[in-house]
Amino acid sequence: MKNIKFLFLTLIVAIVFISGCKKKFDLPPEQIQPANTGSLTIDSLRKKYASHYITFTVSPTKLFRFTDDVTLTCTVTADETSGNIYKGVFVQDPTGTMLVKLLNSGGLGVGDLIRINLKNIALDDYGKMIQLDSVDIEKSITKLSSGHPVTPTKMSFNQMMSLDSWGLIKYQGKLVFLDSVEFSAGDKGKTFADTINKFSLDRILQNYAGQQVVVRSSGYSNFARNKIPCGKGSIVALVGEYNGDVQLTIRDFNEVKIANDNCPLLVKGFDDFQTIEHGGWTNYNVTANIDWTIGTYGGRVYGNITSYPSNVACETWLISPPFDISNAPNPKFSFVTAYSYSGLPLQVYVSTNYNSGAPNTASWTLLNPTLSSGSFVWTSSGIISLAAHKSTTTRVAFKYSTTGSGSTWEVDDIAIFAQ
Repeated sequence: MKNIKFLFLTLIVAIVFISGCKKKFDLPPEQIQPANTGSLTIDSLRKKYASHYITFTVSPTKLFRFTDDVTLTCTVTADETSGNIYKGVFVQDPTGTMLVKLLNSGGLGVGDLIRINLKNIALDDYGKMIQLDSVDIEKSITKLSSGHPVTPTKMSFNQMMSLDSWGLIKYQGKLVFLDSVEFSAGDKGKTFADTINKFSLDRILQNYAGQQVVVRSSGYSNFARNKIPCGKGSIVALVGEYNGDVQLTIRDFNEVKIANDNCPLLVKGFDDFQTIEHGGWTNYNVTANIDWTIGTYGGRVYGNITSYPSNVACETWLISPPFDISNAPNPKFSFVTAYSYSGLPLQVYVSTNYNSGAPNTASWTLLNPTLSSGSFVWTSSGIISLAAHKSTTTRVAFKYSTTGSGSTWEVDDIAIFAQ
């Protein structure tokens, strides 16, 4: 009997000891309880922020922090699975769409219906993209259920670029379907991002009318090293804004349904930040020493030339390396330009017998592309046929000239196609 009592006492002591040694971090984090003072919608959040911080900018920090115990119920439309979105998800409710930036990665997936307790959460913007910021998944988000996929909304470029009453991109965060699109000629065949340095890169997507938007992809995405497809097709992406410009984000590379055909024979896109002569191009001064150089603005890299500030009379050619289109069924040429300030127009030529040195050592044919109308508006040249200039040594060239002070010209996405 004494042994039984001793064992019973020992068991009780052991239970108390084990209970007392339970570590605090084994307990789940304390979650903010569901709001008991009401709920908000995405539309109301956008209006709350835009009316106070976009229109009037009452605070230099442009940040609103919730102090009330209120919630937002919404569905996740894009998550971090592809690596193209970092510490964030896109969400949607019946009134609108929004980006939610997270303190921690993981835990949420496309189709999750969630409730966010907004107490102590910041509402701010990055480049005018309104967002809920630094949200703690464990403390502030409750997953209500899963399996609620959201169907992308088919949109035109004009619809996607439309503005709201505060001058913001109206459909920030919207999951959209864009049809009959292709990437710009200068981007075709390149990778979506820089996988070596892990840099995000901009690629240009355009529609049949030549309207363009940026597709920005992370160097950490699982499709960063994939090549830009060369054909046409459709894409599903998320609408973002960066200081007035639409910036698309791919959530899943399987939603890029663009054919991989008709890649360019020659491309000069300038994104490699190499010298203007990189790839066999020639920068030739006929008069004065005004050179073509590399320019950058708003994330775009391009060829650039201007006589400012010297304002001297000049003539400078940017001449391509030779390319073989002798057996191409229907060779074509395209590029984009932007310019501003008064001066002589840029001229574009093709030759089949230029070797090196001064341009006047060869025969050149003046082409008639569409050029920018000014104000640094990027404009497509249209498709220029080179069928009359088939050879094994065909070249194209851009001639800049001034009689003193002149225009600033920019050129990008130079590409030669076999058909």
